[in-house]
Amino acid sequence: MIPNLIKAEKEGKGYVLFNRRGTVLELTKNEYAVFRKYAKSKAFPKKHRDFFNRLCCYEFTEFENYKPKKQAIEYTQKLLTHDSEEPAFRSPVVAHLGITSMCNMHCKYCSIRQPYSGAKELSTGEWKTIIKKLGKLGAFQIGFTGGEPTLRKDLAELAEYVTKCRCAFNLTTNGWSLDNSLVRKLKAAGMRQCQVSLDSNKPEINDMLRQAGSCRRAIKAIKMLKKEGIAAGIDCVLSKNNIRHIPEFIKWLEKEKVPFLTIIKIKQGDLPLETFKELLPGYYEYSDLIETLCRRKNESPCITLDCGSVSNLQQVLREDELEKIPIAGCPVGHTLLSVAPNADIYPCVALSTQEFKVGNALKDDISALWKSSPVLKELRLLKSKVSGQCKTCSRKDHCRCGCRGIAKSLYNNLWESDNTCMFENKEVKP
Repeated sequence: MIPNLIKAEKEGKGYVLFNRRGTVLELTKNEYAVFRKYAKSKAFPKKHRDFFNRLCCYEFTEFENYKPKKQAIEYTQKLLTHDSEEPAFRSPVVAHLGITSMCNMHCKYCSIRQPYSGAKELSTGEWKTIIKKLGKLGAFQIGFTGGEPTLRKDLAELAEYVTKCRCAFNLTTNGWSLDNSLVRKLKAAGMRQCQVSLDSNKPEINDMLRQAGSCRRAIKAIKMLKKEGIAAGIDCVLSKNNIRHIPEFIKWLEKEKVPFLTIIKIKQGDLPLETFKELLPGYYEYSDLIETLCRRKNESPCITLDCGSVSNLQQVLREDELEKIPIAGCPVGHTLLSVAPNADIYPCVALSTQEFKVGNALKDDISALWKSSPVLKELRLLKSKVSGQCKTCSRKDHCRCGCRGIAKSLYNNLWESDNTCMFENKEVKP
């Protein structure tokens, strides 16, 4: 049985499978033939035990009276070795849609509020046109961001359309306006996971850079999602404001049975440059935190580091350890596209100023832009274009030269090394 499979797409000589849990799996032509023949069976196909046990672990199949044996998940290393102006994948794996510029909060590091405060809201039909284009292109996951997406009355309708276009739907919200009725509608529309913005379980820490009352409302939203069986993930912006409290925060998440946590290194957003520099965590301070997280014994929550944090991860891991975990570094031009509230396309939210505009999702052919945009083609060559210490670093394949958004903010130069990174050659902590 295949309850979670969204679609299977031909990719080169093989096939790529996508499921509702957020997993992408590559199969050879022969493996795909075996999958099609046996995946819908009720009984476990013992003839292909290892293959189908793997598919069960990845939640692409399930069989009556069979519990899969746990195994390590394998990750594609395609982006590590890719160095070309051609995209590593024929379509973006994830598309972030800022479906509104409206927001009921005032996070000080927001990248959207100021540039799009006067933007005209797109209609339901216009967003459906964009979603249809992305689905046809082959995007796997479409995530709604903002502003605050729950302020749109057509949110559930748009989410349902994402599912109709055979894409996984994901929502990022501050949780303020979520209620039980909306959560149930979103679940019926196909939502299986929801990201809630929360920097700490302590109001005096979280609310400092977000808004008074935001911590309480986010925690309330998490409980509503859990009650409806939606996997609640946390998006935590890491800064000097909360870095010392993260281990305690993670213990709280474990106690509350929150399964996922994404740690995002703070970007400038609306912050004055000097304030941004003050809030940016120190290299070794952040690396020490990551080491604590890597060595912890508990498996919940599952922690993901954003691409801007990979340079800190370098300080923690030995060369042989790097090969055992999925590290992709900067994904711009290869797995990610960002669509602003006015339908303009950017490589990512951290590079969403006019000079990095790729095109417009309503007016332009997104497929043609993905293949041939001069902005994306140039960013794909970042490993050869970057200057400074990143150019000769032995690990630039792993972090892809740090966050270009942070480098642009700090040095006003897209190709400058992210000099907040202190990793040099193989000077790794024992």
